[in-house]
Amino acid sequence: MKKWLERHAKAMQSVGVIVTILAAVVALVSVKFQIDASARQQREQSARDIYREFLNLSISKPEFANPNYCAIRGTPNEAAYEIYVEYLLYTSEQILQTLPDWQETMEQRLLPHRELLCSQGDWTGDAPEVQQLIADFRLRQCRSFKPSCD
Repeated sequence: MKKWLERHAKAMQSVGVIVTILAAVVALVSVKFQIDASARQQREQSARDIYREFLNLSISKPEFANPNYCAIRGTPNEAAYEIYVEYLLYTSEQILQTLPDWQETMEQRLLPHRELLCSQGDWTGDAPEVQQLIADFRLRQCRSFKPSCD
């Protein structure tokens, strides 16, 4: 046995080095997966936190959450309402970038704002997810829409 070990010592050292290298590579890959999973989880939690903030804002500003746009238009509250809708779009962006299956939920949040969303034409400054959300919404909701304020 001793002679066999002496004869194969170099081969066994080589195998040991290969196993060590493979273990290091596996460790690096698993660390990368853990970092990616942690980052994804953090992004999802941040998106949920932003959505929760939006819900709190909606509770504190029910006149914006379910607006009478015609009554708001032309008043000092119009700018605040438009910022509220921008915050809804920002919330949608954060949610849809990390949780794309929330598309329908975010479309439902846009429904009370149909008057504003259908009357304004340029949404090109928004993120691609938001642009798509608005485009889908407008395709379904604005085609037969008749502004009630005019």
